[in-house]
Amino acid sequence: MEYILGVDGGGSKTTAVLADGTGRVIGAGQAGASNCQTVGLQQACSSIDTAIRAAIEDASANFGIDPADLEGRLVIVLGLAGADRSRDKTRLNSALLAKLPLRPRQLLIENDARIALAGATGNRPGIILIAGTGSIALGMDHGGRQIRVGGWGPILGDEGSGYSIGKSALIAILWEYDGRGKPTSLTKRLLIHLGIANPEELIPLVHQGPLSRPEIAKLAEIVLEEAAGGDTISQGLVTDAAEQLVGIIGALMARLGWEDKPTTISGTGGLLRPGNLVWQTVTKVLTRSYPQTQLAPPLLPPELGAILLGKEYLESTFPDEKFLEHLIFCSHAN
Repeated sequence: MEYILGVDGGGSKTTAVLADGTGRVIGAGQAGASNCQTVGLQQACSSIDTAIRAAIEDASANFGIDPADLEGRLVIVLGLAGADRSRDKTRLNSALLAKLPLRPRQLLIENDARIALAGATGNRPGIILIAGTGSIALGMDHGGRQIRVGGWGPILGDEGSGYSIGKSALIAILWEYDGRGKPTSLTKRLLIHLGIANPEELIPLVHQGPLSRPEIAKLAEIVLEEAAGGDTISQGLVTDAAEQLVGIIGALMARLGWEDKPTTISGTGGLLRPGNLVWQTVTKVLTRSYPQTQLAPPLLPPELGAILLGKEYLESTFPDEKFLEHLIFCSHAN
């Protein structure tokens, strides 16, 4: 039997899933952030290794898989935030091969948007919008051409992301403290959440490192709660984020030549979940700006998109349609 291990690595967490050659999921594991641009190569590889080992242990415990049986029979597909340049992929490849518990038959490294797109569309043409700790959109046309917009990281980009909203929330309470901004319920909520007495204490938290990028991104959840409760500043932050995300989509459709084409945009990421306030606001702005489009949940999560991409490297002739059906079933079962 052949196996595929798919990994989705982002700015907050890393998820690994192990599947057999028929698309049946047999193991899963999680670890911390693995964006090498923000946490460094060593920490990224450590998180990936931890998630992979956990998935293999899960398969061993629940399905009796002997890790030795994976040696030489395993294809690993990694979808990693921050893994865009060939130099980064080469460094990650070397470091991971030296660290992993077994030597795979094939190790493929893609950007996390690529596996998300494969999962969202069943590896067919389309557009994926990801809004989690960071933000990025990727499109693929019928000729296989891939175009990305965004994904430039917390300093140069990540507009509309959880980090962007969290950072804007911190700025909002500083502006209120200065007398430059309107009162906001975020001040009380965030001071309590962070365990500080006044906004001035944000300075060492942010600039000396205790408050990490993923932790700032998680503040977006408080913003959503306060926005739903009627806080106008929080509502404005959500609207601004939605407009930024729709701007990313618009730029991508223009580059694909799809401005007037009916298009389904798949949305995913920790910030962009079906039914939540960001999803609702993006849908509203998208419908107003591009009425021929719609926002829809992905067919499969990114880690299963990685599994789907890995199938073409198997020697098995198991039908693609059945393989996809098994992945969809496993996704719904979980």
